Amino acid sequence: MKLENQDILCIAGVDFEPLWARTQQLVWRMPASNRIIYVEAPLSLLSPFKDRSLWYKWSLWRQGLRQIKDNLYLYSPPLLLPFANRWRWVNRLNQRLLARALKKACAAISFHEPILLTYLPNTADMLGQMGEKLLVYDCVDEHSAFQGFNPRLVKEMEIELLQRSDLVLATAQPLYDDKSRYAREIHLLRNAADVAHFGTAQNQDLPVPEDVRDIPGPVLGFIGRIKEWIDLELIRQVALSRPQWSIIMVGPVEIDADITAFEDLPNVCFTGSRSKEELPGYLKKFDVCLNPFRAGQLSQAVNPLKFYEYLASGKPIASTPMPEMEMLDAVVEIGAGRDGFITAIERGLDDSPAKIQARLNLAQEHSWENRVEILCSLIAQHLDQVQHRTG
Repeated sequence: MKLENQDILCIAGVDFEPLWARTQQLVWRMPASNRIIYVEAPLSLLSPFKDRSLWYKWSLWRQGLRQIKDNLYLYSPPLLLPFANRWRWVNRLNQRLLARALKKACAAISFHEPILLTYLPNTADMLGQMGEKLLVYDCVDEHSAFQGFNPRLVKEMEIELLQRSDLVLATAQPLYDDKSRYAREIHLLRNAADVAHFGTAQNQDLPVPEDVRDIPGPVLGFIGRIKEWIDLELIRQVALSRPQWSIIMVGPVEIDADITAFEDLPNVCFTGSRSKEELPGYLKKFDVCLNPFRAGQLSQAVNPLKFYEYLASGKPIASTPMPEMEMLDAVVEIGAGRDGFITAIERGLDDSPAKIQARLNLAQEHSWENRVEILCSLIAQHLDQVQHRTG
């Protein structure tokens, strides 16, 4: 079934730029007849004091809706009260404040009875306030495992959200297994890649970015947000153990990631944030792509988006052990601890044309176009059921 002429309010967990994750990839590809408001990650009043680079969010909020495509608008919410993931009363108040701001934004473009597509358990305290006709929860992480959160509260809110959702999606089998206990209807919809875009890493004519062009090989590379769940200590151990290897870390270094231990390591380079258009050039430079998740609840339940982007580039992949990686061990090298991870990298360096082709072939099965078609069909089916019930 087709999804057409709907208003969709997307409560995202990340800002639209600079790194495109699942949420951006999906909403960008939705059929053009649907209008979408993409609500960027809400921040607390304390956030700009912890990270001064976030002060610009004030000006974005004052701008209101920003149209970036005929059918797609961005909205940066006002700064909210801190500790919403620790105390329920704070979250309830924040969600009322957010709903009030969103109602004004929706009214500005005559948004009516939207489909509410959310990525955040906090949305449990907003339900019903937006006049939504359908509630869809896309579960991409084990949110209760995030650093600084009250696990019991986050689980409580998520269970309520799951129980009230018309449709639930999960990106990984462990998430599906856990959330299916509470959801009325749940589907496994794993991540994917912009296959054509990241496939350009194979092009001979694609230039390598100037800032890494002269870095000597072999080059190990990472692309993504550098946060608490990335095992930076493992990366440091690899760099110390193999000084002849160069490591390039591409992506924003978040406030919860400490990279001071790398200051004296000449074979590790942090480039900072780069646009999605630049990423294939960096991938072209890599000899092996790294997926170094820290062991824990988060890594046990995640389906890494970067894996599919690496796959589409055709490059070898070395990963720490994760359930979602272990079932794909034919196209990814897996190793635990320093020695195991180094061995996995060495296997990746011993690449072959047959292995490259196997990765490229598998990538074709995991495109965002495919995922959007499935998502839109599922939502359309639910809308049809609602119309039959009310008609």
